[in-house]
Amino acid sequence: MKEQSEQLIEMLGHPYNPKSVQGLLQSFGVKRMPKPNSYFNDDIIWSPKSSIRIDIYRPPKINDLTGLQYTNQDEWIVGAVHFLAPGSDDRIKAPFSGYLPQGITMSSTPDEAIEAYDQPQLDEQCEWPGFSGRILAWRKPGINIAIVYEDSETSSRMISFQACLIGCIGAWRNDNPEVFAP
Repeated sequence: MKEQSEQLIEMLGHPYNPKSVQGLLQSFGVKRMPKPNSYFNDDIIWSPKSSIRIDIYRPPKINDLTGLQYTNQDEWIVGAVHFLAPGSDDRIKAPFSGYLPQGITMSSTPDEAIEAYDQPQLDEQCEWPGFSGRILAWRKPGINIAIVYEDSETSSRMISFQACLIGCIGAWRNDNPEVFAP
């Protein structure tokens, strides 16, 4: 049987269904998942209990980001799934406790992630106000995988594992189009 993380990632590009997501996350104590509540063409669905964030979009926004052609203006399409740990967002109090695809976990090192996913197309040490760490990213068929590690005085720790449709990491599309642009 596939891990919950793999099943959530399989929802990329499909309509968001709160009951289906809640069913997958029930073992993490999730009793319900919220419905979209945005007047815009994008929304973020948080599940702090399971340490997950889901980015959803309506056409035409998802079409603009991905180059795909969704037509139902009333559907919210899953564009990204984030598995999180403290340090990624103030709402997150504990790391995602399940297995990630390829058998890694939120406690896996950068070397273990590279061993599981092969050489990344992006491997960058970054520093900006309030953050110092390493970003690893891969372009796989139809999706991007990005893992963020935050540095501490003695080591680094994974704070985010994101899987998304290619193009949904909008902030990085211009900086690294070979990895993130559709």
